[in-house]
Amino acid sequence: MKVYLVGIKSYPLDLGIDCTPFSDPRLERTSQGIKRDHNEPAWRTRTPLTRPHLLSLLNYLRIHDYNDTVMRAAFNLAFACFLRIGEFTYRALDLQMRPAFPKWFLIKSSIRLIQYDEHIELTLPASKTDPFRQGIHLIIAGSHDEACPVRAMKQLLAMDTHRPETAPLFCVGRR
Repeated sequence: MKVYLVGIKSYPLDLGIDCTPFSDPRLERTSQGIKRDHNEPAWRTRTPLTRPHLLSLLNYLRIHDYNDTVMRAAFNLAFACFLRIGEFTYRALDLQMRPAFPKWFLIKSSIRLIQYDEHIELTLPASKTDPFRQGIHLIIAGSHDEACPVRAMKQLLAMDTHRPETAPLFCVGRR
């Protein structure tokens, strides 16, 4: 309702007409009363994604299915590295950036297995915390359980031999 009042207020404001009636406290009280009377739905409370949440989510993913393997690897890596959603996802439109895509998004060569496959090195080409786009190198250790990002990435890379190294790291729906 307040959005509509602001819209109504903008018309006289543009014409240079006095807008003091819109500052009247009675108008504010009236809009609060209407809001209370119409019971606007309460905002859904969001809880942080914790390790137990991740583990219960992983129980629904099949181990030998390619798309589920991609999802498992994405969830585990994002959780282990505290990645923001834009750091490990992309839109279909972003693929049209062909030569510039690897400068902004994770590709298969962004992951490197090191130390006898006990660790992985992730290179983030672009991040909110890297304003000069020099790339951030993260070393991720294995946790040796269901949420292990190293094991999940090894499984993904073993299944994903059909795409080039410059392909997006996480890509579902294709096989």
